[in-house]
Amino acid sequence: MDRRTFTKLMGLLTLPSSRSFGEILKSPKIVVIGAGIIGTMIAYELVKKGADVKIIDKEFPASGASGHSFSWINATYPKKPYEYNLLSQLGIDAYKSLETEFNFDIRWNGSLEWFENDSQQEELFSEINAIREYPTYTPVEIISFSQAQRMEPNTNFGDRKQIVHSLSDGAIDTIHAIQLIQGEFERLGGESIFPCEFLKLNQQNGKLKSIDTNQGVIETDYAIFACGIETDKNLGLNTLSTPTPGIILRSKPVESLFNKIIVGPGVHIHQQKNGAIILGEQDGAPLNHFDRLKKRPNKFPSKEFEELHTERIMATAKNFTNGLESIEIEEVSIGWRPLPKDRIPIIGRIKKVDGIYVSMMHSGISLAAIVSKLVSEELLENKSIPILDNFRPSRFA
Repeated sequence: MDRRTFTKLMGLLTLPSSRSFGEILKSPKIVVIGAGIIGTMIAYELVKKGADVKIIDKEFPASGASGHSFSWINATYPKKPYEYNLLSQLGIDAYKSLETEFNFDIRWNGSLEWFENDSQQEELFSEINAIREYPTYTPVEIISFSQAQRMEPNTNFGDRKQIVHSLSDGAIDTIHAIQLIQGEFERLGGESIFPCEFLKLNQQNGKLKSIDTNQGVIETDYAIFACGIETDKNLGLNTLSTPTPGIILRSKPVESLFNKIIVGPGVHIHQQKNGAIILGEQDGAPLNHFDRLKKRPNKFPSKEFEELHTERIMATAKNFTNGLESIEIEEVSIGWRPLPKDRIPIIGRIKKVDGIYVSMMHSGISLAAIVSKLVSEELLENKSIPILDNFRPSRFA
């Protein structure tokens, strides 16, 4: 999608619907709960437009899923239906627009993806062909083994004759991005309160008046919940599947080994601008380790456990790469990914209390830049943006 198409679509998609939510507030007080990539970007967009904004997190910025993510920005497989795919397409362009404001560490080099299993490989091709039938889509193609090998000489594609090449995918240093955005948010007058745990809502006549936290009461007109896997607990909802853990390895910086995002069998790999290699295992820590995982830790309980999982992931990655033998792993973490029951984002007002808004999704990294713009517009102009209608929390009522 080129910039002209993006601008045109944004103009159309942000037109207000026929629904009205009352008078537009002047300099509203807003508290954002959750300082991951979604919450931080929403807080920034709001304060930039003149709102009085506080952001809180029960730990610190990027302490949740955002700080323990593979950090892949994409708009291809398996993002469906079209409305979800389109939102992701707009997300890529919104990031590129934000790059005029921030010096993000994003490598827009695309991705290469394949499966070892024949049926999974055929399903991948089928999904890609379906995406290419959409009215708009990010460029994706099925290329030959030799083409893929020339792009990534340190990757072994096995006996696969064809590989999926998604040209517009990017990989971001999410923690660095959150630090940049939070710094600008505070420079513009926003207030950060960490650690600060949300406890409960206080309402009067169906309207939000304040929230209780373990640091005291915060008076507010709106509360935006961008707290990932804590969303259901905080709001008494039932919208999420059981959160799934993903193990992320980060190496010390090394010479250039990989140009693109390598979406290989069992392990995904990309290399940041500073040379650090990120490896993400999508299956994550085994859920049958119930006692160890019930508190959803971001770290393993012992160095021994950490080393066992690191060795297993590295062994899998070495099956289809060259050059990983010499890298040194600097950090191992577990990311707990929020996943709505129907696998698509949850964005919008909660009807039972006026002033409550939810922004929760598994594809938080991909969608943060566009969702933050749309959420800030919905709230500050008190309207409903049609492109978000398919993602409303009311579908779980």
